[in-house]
Amino acid sequence: MGERKMTRDIWLTALILIALILLASPIRGKQNGITAQTGEKGKSALRRIYDEDQKDRTGTEISGDGKRREQVRQLIGEGKVQSGEDYYYAAFIFQHGQTPPDYLYAHVLAVTAVSKGFNSGIWLCAATLDRYLQSIKQPQVFGTQFGSVGDGPTTQDPYDKEMLSDRLRATWCVVSSATQSQILDDVRAGKEFRSTRTCSAN
Repeated sequence: MGERKMTRDIWLTALILIALILLASPIRGKQNGITAQTGEKGKSALRRIYDEDQKDRTGTEISGDGKRREQVRQLIGEGKVQSGEDYYYAAFIFQHGQTPPDYLYAHVLAVTAVSKGFNSGIWLCAATLDRYLQSIKQPQVFGTQFGSVGDGPTTQDPYDKEMLSDRLRATWCVVSSATQSQILDDVRAGKEFRSTRTCSAN
């Protein structure tokens, strides 16, 4: 059991280190705007798919999530996604997926967005990792995920609060664990959910 936990910790640490290295890499010049099939009103195909995704949040495959993910995979496969901004939109679409591979792919896309200079994607790197970890029955580490099972209370569990410091959370644009606790209390009291993001999304 101890060896299994050690292996998991090593694997998780390696994954976070890889992401941190990408986050720390120099910005590769100014973004050249939208590159994935720019169309109506100057919006890229990824931005149009993203806008549709935001309008159609029902949490089920019926909502068209599967079709949107397939469209994104096709654009990426055809080499039509180049800018960090478009990778960010792609990551958000896969963040709304259904399976662990969807969430892991979302994390890779979010890290790619930041590595290309789109620093607004830093929080999404943390959120996608947290969602992926919980989807494979492992504790989240940043504290971006809130939810409930059935009629149970809203919770962040499973959550390893001790793995990361609040200083490191701040680097990834995530609020402190104390602020997360206040958000959780507010939600349980019936108040509107507040985002854990500290950096601008624009």
